[in-house]
Amino acid sequence: MLIFIVLYYETVNNELIKIPVNRIQSTSSTTENCTVSSTNVTTCDRSSNTFGKVSVIKSSTFESLINEADVYFIGTICIGTPCQSFLIDFDTGSSDLWVPSSKCSSSCSKFKKYTSSASTSYIANGNAFSISYGDGSGASGIFSIDTVTINGIAVRNQTFAECTSLSGMDGNVNDGILGLAYPSLTSGGEKPVFYNMWSQGLISQPIFSFYLNPDASASTGGELIFGDVDSTKYTGSITYIPVALQGYWEFQMTKVTVGSTSITLSGYAIADTGTTLIIGPSKLVKALNVALGGKLDSSSGMYTVSCTTRTLSSFPNVTFTIGGTDFVLTPLQYISIQKDSANRYECYSVFVPDDMEDSDDNDFWILGDYFLYWFYSIFDINNNRVGFAKSISYDWTPTVASSLFLGTATSTNTTTTVKPVQTTTTTTARPTTTTTAQKVTTTSATKTTTRTTTTAHKVTTTTTKMMITTTTTTPRKNMTSTTTPYHQHKYSRRRFNNVKH
Repeated sequence: MLIFIVLYYETVNNELIKIPVNRIQSTSSTTENCTVSSTNVTTCDRSSNTFGKVSVIKSSTFESLINEADVYFIGTICIGTPCQSFLIDFDTGSSDLWVPSSKCSSSCSKFKKYTSSASTSYIANGNAFSISYGDGSGASGIFSIDTVTINGIAVRNQTFAECTSLSGMDGNVNDGILGLAYPSLTSGGEKPVFYNMWSQGLISQPIFSFYLNPDASASTGGELIFGDVDSTKYTGSITYIPVALQGYWEFQMTKVTVGSTSITLSGYAIADTGTTLIIGPSKLVKALNVALGGKLDSSSGMYTVSCTTRTLSSFPNVTFTIGGTDFVLTPLQYISIQKDSANRYECYSVFVPDDMEDSDDNDFWILGDYFLYWFYSIFDINNNRVGFAKSISYDWTPTVASSLFLGTATSTNTTTTVKPVQTTTTTTARPTTTTTAQKVTTTSATKTTTRTTTTAHKVTTTTTKMMITTTTTTPRKNMTSTTTPYHQHKYSRRRFNNVKH
């Protein structure tokens, strides 16, 4: 998905207005020695098992996200002094920050460019940078150091890449990418932006959370909070699962079922805001789609399902069991309805095959936006865990043409015998235990929400305390094609690092 994040902040006498919110306290952190400044900013010393003792500001900032054509979520950041602004894709599947350079000579003409000579806070680095993604795109250039400002939060001495060459990104709206995964995924060993936010005391907790709005016509497309959780965006309790391998946000998954048919027993998955669809091992995804009555469309690499010869009730639910909790996708949550220029409809399953292994040789699934739409997600670096809860948008349903789902079929191919695959877990990750946290009421003033979407495969994310709201804009590409319902490389932009195909 493409996410545009438009940062929003206000200033009074050139000072950022900080909006206090109640925060969920980590079980491994304590607060002490709080002081209040003359500008009513509360700063506290906090201990962390991961980061040691740091001083943090008890405040929040808000950022707006734009949901473009249900494919991307993008926001705005600034680099340098004075600020040079860029549209950025916030990516939980990578860890580098890069933007085009004013010295860029390849495929950069349409993008905003960073000019180091125009920034008084620029520090030269010069080490080479290169990154490639699973969609075939890539970027290269050199590392530099400067101040990175996200919705008024100034992260100083941040190492990032200014790119002199881009490939496969001609259709992109965003200028660059800001990765939110673990440091092990960085290309140059630099400290990621989120880690610097925390270590510089700019956020209250090393967590972040996402709310993605599935309604593309809504004025609010989603929300990204750095440093906190928005309890108004989910219902019920949160299921937390330990991170199995620190790089992407990867965790163990108990099973996948279609109706009463088991597709796999045990496995691994990552939560990836940078992937539109849900991707899994080819054999398992084929079995899943067969159980749905789907047929492979070789032109798109996706499976089609019939929306005209079958009733909606003939499609079973698809359930991902994670940490002992069933996360259920209903038919209209996993069927993508596309219309071509002749007003003919084609329906696709959002489950797409792709064989990938992590650095421990484990096959894994990518739970992209079509999973995260329905389940609020929390990424906790301090405790190395991922959390999911039912989104407030779970019961939202798209408008369906009256000509669809009028068939006479009443049952689908759910009786097909599919042998469950038992995955052997060889990782040395800590055991998969489930903990649930009851919904915590969070108070905040005028939140602006954001959504970050980026590369996927194993996903590891970080959080700073910031809110982002998204608004829908005109799609940058034709989303009604029946042959390619999604731009070829936009249903998954996976960062190649410790991932084997």
